Amino acid sequence: MLTWRRGQLAPVTAAPVRSFRVGPGGACETITLADDMVEINGYGPARQLTLFEHDAPVLQILTSDLTAPAAALLAWLRCRWRIENAFKYLSAHHGIDSLADYHADINPDTTKITNPARVAARQHLAAAEAELACAERALAQLLGSEEHHTAINAAIPGAQARIATARTAVATAKTERDTHPAKLPANLIDPDAKRARLRTHRRALQMVLRLLAYNAERWLATALNTYLQDPNEYRAITRNLLHLGGTITYTTNTITVTLDRPATPRLARALRLLLDEINTSPPRLPGDPRSITYRLNTA
Repeated sequence: MLTWRRGQLAPVTAAPVRSFRVGPGGACETITLADDMVEINGYGPARQLTLFEHDAPVLQILTSDLTAPAAALLAWLRCRWRIENAFKYLSAHHGIDSLADYHADINPDTTKITNPARVAARQHLAAAEAELACAERALAQLLGSEEHHTAINAAIPGAQARIATARTAVATAKTERDTHPAKLPANLIDPDAKRARLRTHRRALQMVLRLLAYNAERWLATALNTYLQDPNEYRAITRNLLHLGGTITYTTNTITVTLDRPATPRLARALRLLLDEINTSPPRLPGDPRSITYRLNTA
């Protein structure tokens, strides 16, 4: 078990210890954690890890793992949230769960649905079982009645014959029911049943392009943060910078993209350094030999 503690942080009894680990970007990170045991209502003893920032506790982790290093447990939990955030951003900013192409192929509907013949057979069986129960009750009522025994004896063969007939009907109904599958393809029940199926190759291409866009944005954000040094907001800042205005100039040999300068000097400096890095190996459009050069407007 490995999860965050929700709500108010619990008291910390252990002394904080500083750990060092290599982050995703290869840089060494310093982590200050306190590691102690707590009692959880309804569960029992658990290990509590408290992360400190600026000499104050900021979050706590609860785990049943008593042997793994505290810094490693924190890294594993952060990795889980990175995955969840990746899907969140893919949905919010790249429409991974949206359709851009609604072209579909119309094919026979082979989806299995309830077989009407089976439903009718079950209803017929239920009626036969009800008749058998009624016949058995009638015999019991006859035997317990206050009529003269001669009348009862005379009526018994008819009641028994009714029961025998009902049992035969139940057996026949069961056999009939079992000859009908519970479900059948819709087009076997209704030859005109059709179903629209989205063209999977188009859907797959859309998904690949969205994943490429997400990875490109992530690479761009990571590269920008090399100069920005803002680990908390660099992804949001990158998304905002993607909306910068500018002009594109086409010539015979080159393509030049001139971006408007951000209002914040810190962002302008980081963006200028990033553009210089990109220009050391200029990208190209597919099928176009002209290189793309990026510039920042000096105005």
